[in-house]
Amino acid sequence: MQLVQTGQQGKYEINEEAFKFIRNIPEPLAIISVAGLYRTGKSYLLNRVLLNRSDGFNVGPTVNACTKGLWVWGKPIIGRNKQNELVNVLIIDSEGFGAVTEDSNHDARIFALTLLLSSCFLYNSVGSIDEMAIENVGLVTNIAKSIRVRNDEGQEGREAVDFFPQFYWVLRDFTLQLTSGSGQELTAKQYMERALELTGKDANDEKSKTRRALTSYFPERDCITLVRPLTNEESLQ
Repeated sequence: MQLVQTGQQGKYEINEEAFKFIRNIPEPLAIISVAGLYRTGKSYLLNRVLLNRSDGFNVGPTVNACTKGLWVWGKPIIGRNKQNELVNVLIIDSEGFGAVTEDSNHDARIFALTLLLSSCFLYNSVGSIDEMAIENVGLVTNIAKSIRVRNDEGQEGREAVDFFPQFYWVLRDFTLQLTSGSGQELTAKQYMERALELTGKDANDEKSKTRRALTSYFPERDCITLVRPLTNEESLQ
């Protein structure tokens, strides 16, 4: 069901029925959401990997975005937390950013809502981690800088990072070998951490600021690589 609907002139409508549905789910509750550039297979990822079905969130083959606003799957799935306790898990699909029909303010609002609702945040991108990919995910850090946490008295209290979700960078259609310059095998997380290391040239340039912000705002982070979904993986060679 649609949780947040986007309309004309920057209007965002909250579906009260969807929020009522969420409030009535027994605790403990976790929320897994996905965000990223539009038309990069976010909905397909949720359908096949988390929901394990082909008829979940709407997907399509055209250049037009299938998801508008935020959509929540109408039935929680059962998962386990770090304490190995059973939890109800909600899955949220978000409108992709970067569409030619929307502006950066719209993208930022959708991204912020997705981020703040999540306990586990999946950032979906295609290919390897390069400067363009880091620049795109930098939208998260720009949003994070504008978030302020206030206490009951209306004063700024705890740091916003205390409320941020776990961050998982999902690299789709990944075909490279995970090895270091010396030929040592790397994990996907090690690969991501190397890409997020400061360049050492100028600690105050935009590239370094984005890297520093990502590691600061998301202390709990990991990376997952997925090959292109083919029956015969030798076809990727």
